[in-house]
Parts: sequence; C-alpha cells; structure tokens
Amino acid sequence: MTGRALLIMASGGLRTRTAEGLRDRRVTVDVADDIDALLHAPEPPRPDVMVVDLDLGEADPLSACGVLRGGHGAVLLALGEPSGRICAVEALRAGADDFVPHPPSPVELVARVRSLLRRLKEYRAAARSLTDLGEVIVDRERHVVTVRGESVSLTPKEFELLSELARSPGDLVPREELLLNIWGFDESISSRTLDVHIGRLRKKVERDPSRPELIVTVPRVGYRIAA
Repeated sequence: MTGRALLIMASGGLRTRTAEGLRDRRVTVDVADDIDALLHAPEPPRPDVMVVDLDLGEADPLSACGVLRGGHGAVLLALGEPSGRICAVEALRAGADDFVPHPPSPVELVARVRSLLRRLKEYRAAARSLTDLGEVIVDRERHVVTVRGESVSLTPKEFELLSELARSPGDLVPREELLLNIWGFDESISSRTLDVHIGRLRKKVERDPSRPELIVTVPRVGYRIAA
C-alpha cells in the first residue's frame, strides 16, 4: 500500500500512533494541528486521503477541507462526536467520504485510511482506462464502447483505432502514426486501409456518418477526435 495521508488532528497520542501505523505500511504522512494554517501555507500538501477532526474549532471545517482538497481528488475521512455540532449525516452530505465517531482507535483509523487508499487507487485506474467523449464512451479495460448509452460492436482494429484517437481529444493524429500504431510495419497496409476503417467506424459511432462530428478529417494530414 502506498499513497499520501494528511492528518489534521490535535497533537497527541492518537495522531502519533496513527501516523506511525500508516508509515509502517508505506504510506507517506503529513500532520497538522489546524486547517487554517494549511490554507495559508505557500505549498499546501496534496494528499490522497485527508483525516480531519471536526472538533478542532474551525467555524466551517468541511468547507475549509473542500478548499484544501482542490481539484486533485483527495478523499476525506471525518472524525467527530456522534451527537456533535456536525454529525455523521451532515458530514457525509457536505462531502466527507467516511465518518468515524470519537473516540477512534489508531488501529481503526489506519484500516480506514488504507481502505480509502485502495478505493481511490481502483477509481483512478478505472478513470485512466475510460474516455468520455460525450455521446461515446471508450472503456479500454473492458474493451467496450457505448454510443448514446448503447453498447456497440467494433472489430479489434476499429476499437484500437478509436482508442488511439481518443487518447488526446482535440489533438491531430497523423495518418502515418495511426498506421504504425495500429498495423505496425506492414508494407501491405496502405493509407486507403486507414480511410476504410475510419469510414466503418463512423457508421457505428456518428449520428450522421456522411457529416461526421466526432471523428474529424484533417485533409492530407490525419484525423482527430473533436474535443
């Protein structure tokens, strides 16, 4: 297990033992006494999992954590009193991914953080294999393409071609690069072969193959997926 955890908890035995338990399991750990200091830090940490004690005294700790999370997809484990000013239901509604009531044990916190790291790793892996092009979704891991919510059947070459184009939506992919990456060093494969496969692919993914809007031709150069 690897990853980075940020413990925003009052200094004490619980924080120390939790940090030690995570480090023993190859998790990088940052610690802090309050959220406000992190918000004003020149380079705030970018953890995968944040563990925050809701009873530290901040006026709105969950909103502050939301700012700290930014856009890098950290998950949040909140600690609090079962009947405190921010209960479990309110914490989860406000964006926490998990809630542990006081008093937690270091063993439980370590287990919860590791579970969240596993889930985050699985989610990120799935996201890397999935390309959402709007009406068309390419799932490389499952080798599935859905068009407007319906699964479509592509040949292996058609799937490889769509996947190659979908790696960087909006970017031009030269014809020579597509031929090399899909067919390799095969002298019997001509540029016409690429055009034929593009035509067949358009019939399966475009609303109007005669006026393609997804797979765009750049004359004499190559193709690109419309961003």
